[in-house]
Amino acid sequence: MSWYYAENNERRGPIEDAAFQTLVDGGTVKPDTLVWREGLAEWVPYSQAGLAVSTLPVAADGTVVSSAAACSQCGRLFPADDMVSYENRYVCAECKPLFFQKIKEGASVAGQREFAGFWIRFGAKFVDGIILNVVGRLLGLVIGLALKGDEAAVWIAAGVGLILNAGYVIYFTGKYGATPGKMACKIEVIRADGSAMTFGRATGRYFAEILSSLTLLIGYIMAGFDEEKRALHDRICDTRVVRKQ
Repeated sequence: MSWYYAENNERRGPIEDAAFQTLVDGGTVKPDTLVWREGLAEWVPYSQAGLAVSTLPVAADGTVVSSAAACSQCGRLFPADDMVSYENRYVCAECKPLFFQKIKEGASVAGQREFAGFWIRFGAKFVDGIILNVVGRLLGLVIGLALKGDEAAVWIAAGVGLILNAGYVIYFTGKYGATPGKMACKIEVIRADGSAMTFGRATGRYFAEILSSLTLLIGYIMAGFDEEKRALHDRICDTRVVRKQ
């Protein structure tokens, strides 16, 4: 069986069982690392992967079991029959009380995707706007001084501003999954299947976001009424904005 995993917002793999187990033992693949293998409908945290005995034959107590799974909370392996299954996640006996207490209180639990709502996304956009405004003004000042008041300076500065805005959003979203504003608000952009963003998709999302603006901002407001908090550009590019865990 071949495995894929996400590292630094990039997909790694395919990796066979033995090599993958080495990464798990070495701590490269952690309970919250996104993984995918044949049989999974989407990318999920490693702790939710429901690992088979052919891959991981030894449970946390050192015994060989006929069926094992990783606890979604602590990441350790236990016999599947000794664990509680809840919404496609396994929970060991030790973690069960705290897990269900969190569920009862409405708190997010490990492996649970929490979508970022309209207002926190607005806050991230506001922070990005401040950064771009400051940098844009400094560049405009430099251009104005360099061209000594030439009328062309205004058009050049406007063009540089457009390139700056596009490069800023595409670079940070493609490489890190989040602009500095989103990083400050602890949210990020991911694919619907949980995989990381690419520069190509980040570019498409940037131009799709222009459509959200041209619709009298209705494209943005849609995020406040969608169950997955999707704006128009998220729907177009099959992306989601989620809170970092």
